[in-house]
Parts: sequence; structure tokens; C-alpha cells
Amino acid sequence: MSSKLNELKEKFQAQLEVAKIKVEEAKDSAKTSVEDAKEKVKTKVAEAKVSFSEVQAKAEEKKAEVESSITAFELDRSAAKAKRRAEHAEEYAISCIAMVDAAVIEADSAIANAIIAAAEAEELN
Repeated sequence: MSSKLNELKEKFQAQLEVAKIKVEEAKDSAKTSVEDAKEKVKTKVAEAKVSFSEVQAKAEEKKAEVESSITAFELDRSAAKAKRRAEHAEEYAISCIAMVDAAVIEADSAIANAIIAAAEAEELN
């Protein structure tokens, strides 16, 4: 019976050795998988940082474009206001000149009436 026990013991020892080898292989495989996963995560983090930087750069570019557009709009708007103000001032100046012209004509008429009245007064004297 001892030989059967020895055989059984050797058989279990062999199976135990095979199991130990498989456990070591599984450990190595798990380590490799973990290291691969870490590398993938590092790569994805690096890609995400690059993407974020690109998005940030595009956002800054768009911000600059919008600010430029706003500045251009404000300049155009200011120019339009200034142009309208200039047109109104010109119209006012023309109206004033027309009033002065009318006043000069009225003054000429008054002078002519004064001359005529003075001449008539001299004739009557």
C-alpha cells in the first residue's frame, strides 16, 4: 500500500508543480497585462493633454477673432455715427448759410428802402 501512496503522492506532487507553474504563468501574464494597461493609460492621457491643448489653442484663436470682430464692428459703428453727425452738421451749416443769405438780402432791401426814403425826403425839402 505504501507504493500506491507513494505513487499517489508523486502524482499529486506533479500536479502541484504543474499548478505552481500555471500560477506563475498567470502572475506573469497579469503583470504584463497590467503594464500594457498602464502604457495604454499613459498614451491616452498624453493624447488627451495634446487634444486639450489643441482645443485650448483653438478657443484662444476664436476668442481673438471674436474680439477683433467686435472691435471692427465698434469702429464701423463709430464711423457711421461720426458720418451721420457730420451730415447733420453740414445740413445745419447749410441752413445757417441760407439764413445769413436771406438776412443779407433783407439787409440789402432795407438799405435800398432807406436810400429811397432818404431821396424822397430830400426832394420834399
